[in-house]
Amino acid sequence: MENMNQIEMAKKMRKVGFCMNFLMGISLSFYISLIGMASSGHFEVKGWLLSFFASCILSILIGFCLPIHKVGTFLGNKIGLKERTLPFHLFESLVSDCFYTPLLSFSMVALAYLGMKRQLAAAIANGAPADSLPQITFLQMFLPSLILTMIAGYFLIFILQPLFLKILLKNPAPSKD
Repeated sequence: MENMNQIEMAKKMRKVGFCMNFLMGISLSFYISLIGMASSGHFEVKGWLLSFFASCILSILIGFCLPIHKVGTFLGNKIGLKERTLPFHLFESLVSDCFYTPLLSFSMVALAYLGMKRQLAAAIANGAPADSLPQITFLQMFLPSLILTMIAGYFLIFILQPLFLKILLKNPAPSKD
C-alpha cells in the first residue's frame, strides 16, 4: 500500500514538473521578450511574436533537458541553505535565472541583430550611404539587454515559481489514464 502511494506521488510530481516547466517557460518568454522588445526603442508586434515564439521553444526545451529545480536544490543544500526558506528561494531563483535568461536574451538579441543587419543591407542596396547608417555590434545590443532581462527574469522567477507551484499542487494536470 505504501509503495502504491509513492508511485502515485511520483506520477503527480512528474505532472506538476511538466506543467511547471510549461507555465514558467511561456511566462518567462512572454515577459522577457516583451521587456527586450520594449527596451529596444523599436517595438514591432511581428518582431515580438517571433521573439516570443523562439524563446518559448528554447525555454521549454531547457526545462525538459536540464532539471533546474534539482540543480537549484542541490546547490542550495551544498552551500548550507535550508529548503523552504526565503534565502533558499532567493538562491534557487538566481540559479534558474542564470540558466534561462542568458540563453533567452541571446536568442532574442540574435534575432533582432540579424533583422537589423538585413534592414541595413537593404538600405545600402537602395542607395543609402553606409557611413550614415548606425553601426552597432552584437555586444552593444546584447550586454544591456542581458543586464535588464537578468534583473527582470530574477524577479519574475522569484514571484511566479511559488505562485504556479501553489496552483499546480492544488489542481494538478488532468490524468491521461
